[in-house]
Amino acid sequence: MTISTTIIKNSYSGDASTTVFAYAFKIVTTADIEVIIRSSAGVETTKTLTTHYSVSGAGVATGGNVTMVTAPASGETLFIRRSTTRTQAVDLVENDPFTADSVEGAFDKNLAISQEVQEELDRAIKVSKTNTITSSEFATSASDRANTALGFDDDGDLTTVASFLPKGGDSALFQYSTTTTDSDPGGGYLRFNHATISSATIMYVDDLDYNATNVEAWVQSFDDVSGNATNRGRMRVSKADDLGVWHSLKVSAAVTNASGYTKITFVYIDGAGTLAADDKVFLSFVASGEDGAIPGYYYKFDTGTSDADPGAGELSFNNGTYASATVIYIDDVDQNAVSTQADTITWDDSTSTIKGFIMIYDINDSSTFARFKVTGSATDGSGYNKLTVTHLASNNTFSAADELSVHFTRSGDTGGTGPTGPTGPTGPSGSLSSLAGDSSPQLGGDLDMVTYDIVTTSNRDIDIIPHGTGDVNLGADAVQIGDNNANATLTTQGTGDLILNTNNGTNAGTITLLDGANGNITVTPNGSGSTVVSGSMNDSLSTTGKALVMGF
Repeated sequence: MTISTTIIKNSYSGDASTTVFAYAFKIVTTADIEVIIRSSAGVETTKTLTTHYSVSGAGVATGGNVTMVTAPASGETLFIRRSTTRTQAVDLVENDPFTADSVEGAFDKNLAISQEVQEELDRAIKVSKTNTITSSEFATSASDRANTALGFDDDGDLTTVASFLPKGGDSALFQYSTTTTDSDPGGGYLRFNHATISSATIMYVDDLDYNATNVEAWVQSFDDVSGNATNRGRMRVSKADDLGVWHSLKVSAAVTNASGYTKITFVYIDGAGTLAADDKVFLSFVASGEDGAIPGYYYKFDTGTSDADPGAGELSFNNGTYASATVIYIDDVDQNAVSTQADTITWDDSTSTIKGFIMIYDINDSSTFARFKVTGSATDGSGYNKLTVTHLASNNTFSAADELSVHFTRSGDTGGTGPTGPTGPTGPSGSLSSLAGDSSPQLGGDLDMVTYDIVTTSNRDIDIIPHGTGDVNLGADAVQIGDNNANATLTTQGTGDLILNTNNGTNAGTITLLDGANGNITVTPNGSGSTVVSGSMNDSLSTTGKALVMGF
């Protein structure tokens, strides 16, 4: 019987219910079938004939069926593959019958084996037909190959890579030294300044790596990023044969070129596992990006508070408590030696009460900042400017030499006065209840007493004193003085005379002194003074009834 197909394998997706699966190739015996179930996680399990499945259709050219004892689960894949026993069972005896079936059966078996070998070759990694490889063999022992990777040597032939390669960045292979002294760790070695790597701050790296390749220039490039001085890049030390052991470090300063080795200052970030003496390790490095342009001016902080030049490229406040600071002292140049004086002296130019706003923040820690408003003049000092400010907000405090970004936003000038608006409606008349809070009250019209009097408390006087040469006019038919039954006195201030005048100085009118009820009218001079009645025309002194009449 011929073999007319090259198919030697069928596959099906499990659904947890189907148990019968067809195969489409010829087998000689039921043992020539191999059944494999692959899980969704990629785990392959070879099943056993009779225990897990049965086979029908042996010897049939078009194949038959495999019946599973348990239906493959959903997510599993069933593979049915021909796997012919690689033996030769035809024994040709001299002068025995030479039947066609026996010869054809042997040919069929050899072809089946050949097809199966070809299927395996198809799944193998090979060089192309036009390519060459001198050797695909390597003599590295199993123990030496453990935890290594396949690769190609300088000739392009297959070999084992010494150890796993770390992920990302440039890398070189070293060995680990457990000593911590500041010296050359030895050819192909690196070490730290502390036995506990998480507590170390300096790495010492030999100029040669494990393969004796000079990597000095590469290692000393770890500080090439100058615009991000405290975060120049990330180093990673990974154990070569165990990727679960690693330590991540941040290059935080310029490297030092020592004799035969390089010293790298770093900040420990994170890690896992420990390293032992002579462990092979990969040192990899990824550079940080340069810092972007700094908004505003680049200064450093001075902690002094005196009214003086804080120093080249520095600024300070007049109070260590930022909320109490009222003056900023800022040098005439910033850290880049750029002259800023002509600009900062104009930070008070706005005609607005608030001239503008100054924002100062720590370049390396944006959560640390101070914000002020410019509320007064900017004064030109000797090598620095003094800016009058009022604190608005701040968080944390700056330390000496902290790198600062100083940014100013100007307020617009005060706008022109707008047109007067329409007069509003007259409000209701108010009531005047007290003048106690007004030291010089004024009346905008006549004072109408209505039903009340002007009185004082605590025996105070009532003084009516006109300004300058003004007079006090009493325009009433009768003027009363005195308090109830007490005597009343008309007195001049100082040495002036008391003059009773009629009709504002004309020759008309009479001055009459009357008693209230049968009383006397007494004119008594003080001391040795006299009572004088005189006039230019008709002097007389007389009484009419009970009144004293003086006529002039």
